[in-house]
Amino acid sequence: MKKFLKYCLFFVLPLLIAAIPVEYMIRQVPNPYKYKYEWMQKNAEDVEILVFGSSHAMYGIRPEFLEGKAFNLAFESQVIAYDYFLLKHFSDKYKNLKTVILPISYFTLFFRFEDLSSWWKCRYHHIYMNCDYHPYSIKYNYELSHLPSAIGKFKSFIKKQIKNEQSNLVDLYGWGNTYLFQKRDTLNISDTKRALSTINWQTSNDWSHIDEIISSVDDVVTFCKSRHIDLILVTLPAWPTYYNNLDPKQYKKMTQLIDSICQKHHLPYLNYLKDSRFTFDDFFDNSHLNDIGATKFTKILDKDIRSIKR
Repeated sequence: MKKFLKYCLFFVLPLLIAAIPVEYMIRQVPNPYKYKYEWMQKNAEDVEILVFGSSHAMYGIRPEFLEGKAFNLAFESQVIAYDYFLLKHFSDKYKNLKTVILPISYFTLFFRFEDLSSWWKCRYHHIYMNCDYHPYSIKYNYELSHLPSAIGKFKSFIKKQIKNEQSNLVDLYGWGNTYLFQKRDTLNISDTKRALSTINWQTSNDWSHIDEIISSVDDVVTFCKSRHIDLILVTLPAWPTYYNNLDPKQYKKMTQLIDSICQKHHLPYLNYLKDSRFTFDDFFDNSHLNDIGATKFTKILDKDIRSIKR
């Protein structure tokens, strides 16, 4: 047995030693998490509007078109428990925060981050944003714990370096600036099969965590009320191939939950999911706006928010 362990150590130790510089190198690649965290550390005391949510908001809400100093703290697959973490994490710095925009997507009230197929993205909150939701572990504290994403991240960085393109993936205001009109694949918008593929992973057969998720919403509400911050719930636009194929049962439950939350806490809710003002040219795929659509949407959202506050 001792001999076996020595042989294992002989083979494993070099891999572990090699992994250290590789992990370090991958962490040096610019990424939205590190950028947004550092931006908030420097600017949280001046920010007036914060945008949270998942990729729909990350790519769909452009802070530069909101009235006041605004910043986008949304990330791909981000759920409300992590929205709340980020909101409270900088609480000792806020001096001018007046408005929090909390987007609710089709899947938001049904999934925990850890249960999503893209669970590995929540590692970034631990590595780059000091999130303490999980005890120290290889799974949640190392880039190399999910090799496909780590390798993909490094390859993407190298390609951008060769093409001399920026690699931060967000603009100065935290908006995800890669879903561009000229780079879209129109089939991703018009093809029902592709929409169904997206909807499939966003539809949950297990609603056992709803109370836990609603509790996170309540935490956000309590935080905002205690500081006299306006909280606004929003659902962003989608193309008909997406919203016409949503599971009726889950969508009905989603609307019931939102109605309940808004009635309980007296919150405004702006639902643009089926808004006919958004055309084919406004979308990057069936559920995400492109840069043109994001500009258009943010201007509409800004006007509607100001109307609510009058």
